[in-house]
Amino acid sequence: MDLLIIIVIVTAIWVYFDAKTIGVQPGQIKGLANMGPLSWALATLGIWILAFPLYIAKRGEFKRINNKG
Repeated sequence: MDLLIIIVIVTAIWVYFDAKTIGVQPGQIKGLANMGPLSWALATLGIWILAFPLYIAKRGEFKRINNKG
């Protein structure tokens, strides 16, 4: 169980810094994924099983929007 908690915390921190690097901002896309870096990190901490895969799925779209990839 401790390893799972560490994984959740580490991935939430990675999501925050990755979203900041990409330039994710609220209002860039529509729907459930319309969040900023801090919101993504908090969602990842709270509902990791849903938020982390959603961030990974939307990451490419955010990169295209911000010309980072």
